[in-house]
Amino acid sequence: MKKFSTLLLSLALGSTLAAQTPKFTPDRGALLDGKTIVKANITSPIFKNYSFAAERILTKGLSLQLGIATMPKGALPFSSSFENHIGHDVSMSSVKLQSFYVTPELRWYTGGGYGHGFYLMAYYRYQNYKLSGYTLNMDVREGASSAEKPKPVALDLTGDFKTNSFGFGLGAQWLFGRNKNIVLDWNILGVHAGKGKLTLAGDYSATNLTDKEIADLQQQISENVSDLPTIKLVGKDVNVDKASKKVSIDNVSTPWAWLRASVSLGFRF
Repeated sequence: MKKFSTLLLSLALGSTLAAQTPKFTPDRGALLDGKTIVKANITSPIFKNYSFAAERILTKGLSLQLGIATMPKGALPFSSSFENHIGHDVSMSSVKLQSFYVTPELRWYTGGGYGHGFYLMAYYRYQNYKLSGYTLNMDVREGASSAEKPKPVALDLTGDFKTNSFGFGLGAQWLFGRNKNIVLDWNILGVHAGKGKLTLAGDYSATNLTDKEIADLQQQISENVSDLPTIKLVGKDVNVDKASKKVSIDNVSTPWAWLRASVSLGFRF
């Protein structure tokens, strides 16, 4: 009987303590209404860019986020790896890359949390890459069976690549601190796909190229540019003006797909 009474007392005390523990609501300990979270991506500097986001809690389990990121003009990240993959025709060490992107995102917290817990996300991303110093060194010839000595051609390209894509992913977000204002956001994995528009232009060095050599030049340029991630061109996408010795790739549409993952720290207001 004594043991039974002790058990009942323990259950009663436990129920009382549970009832006294308030459920988390956004306004708890908040500076404003507790529904706005500002975050900085702490992994993006590894890739030489800076990424920030603002999340607004709409209701229980649902929020909207807007992310922006920028990469100042500089050397291509991991350029030596790209150069080993592409080959000696391209000098990736001279390539300068600059980028900007914006990502509106809808989040669903599957556990019904106010900006915390496991979440699924659907998003749109616009990204603009600006490229300069993309130098190609090629040897063009009349044809594969031609006995003539190939002519060396150097080409320096600049331009941009703009993408529009839609994606989905998953992640988890935690709130820490006495007032649950410190935020840790682990974007586990996102996958997005869409279309890109590529524009490049430049001057080539060789003179007096024949029509067959021009055709070979077009083919080699398309093959070299197609070595860049997700870019796929054919010879007809490359325009060569013999009179001005200019090369252009004008607003060519190409498939685009990429992954995203990050860890961010933030503060809830």
